[in-house]
Parts: sequence; C-alpha cells; structure tokens
Amino acid sequence: MARISDHVEKCENCSMVYRQAAEDKEMISKLLDSSIDENFSIPEFRSPVHERERNIYYRVIPVMAAAALIVFIFLFRFDREPVMERIPEAEMLMYDFLEGKDLNKMWHDKTQILIIQDEKGNVIQSIITN
Repeated sequence: MARISDHVEKCENCSMVYRQAAEDKEMISKLLDSSIDENFSIPEFRSPVHERERNIYYRVIPVMAAAALIVFIFLFRFDREPVMERIPEAEMLMYDFLEGKDLNKMWHDKTQILIIQDEKGNVIQSIITN
C-alpha cells in the first residue's frame, strides 16, 4: 500500500486522476445529501382491486387442477378389472426374443423371428433368421 501512495505522490498524471476522483466523490455525496429531506413519509402500499380478484383466481386454479388429477386417478384406477386372458405363446416368444436387444442393430443385421401358428393360436414352429 505504501508503494501505491508513494507513486501517486510522485507521478503527476496519477495524482491528478486521484484528485479528480476524490473531487467527484465529494460532489456526488454532497448532491445525494442535499436531495434527501428529513421530513418525508412512505405511503402504505395498497394493491389495486383488480389485482385482488386476480389473486383469488390464482389460488383457485391449483386447487382445481389437483382435484381434476385426483378424479382422473380414481376414474382410471378403480373401474378397471385385471386382465385374466392368457397371453398368447407367440407373443411371449416375441417378447423373450426382443428383450434387452438393440432394435436398430437387429434391423441393420436383418435379424427376424418367424413364428408359425395353427388356427387355434398354438405355436407350431419359431425360427430366428439373420
């Protein structure tokens, strides 16, 4: 810090810039001090009437959205009966074959599964081709 103050004292350009900055600072603080009156009051904040009505709507909207969500959950959740149909054997073979495999790679490699069924849906033969 001592080096900086020694330099400012010796260098004409730096001392002029420093003095000018100090004068500007004093001028600004005088202007700010003179513009402030001691006797002033801040009025109470009151929101306009139309904003009060708007706030009520913004409070009601999330409640209505939550209620609609709950209604949809009950409509789709409790009216359903579990599926008791047997999954066809061909569909199970297809799922077992495709499980965890990259479908894009299988497409480019031209890998396919061929499942032959009879009229009743029983699997007669399944062939995997490359």
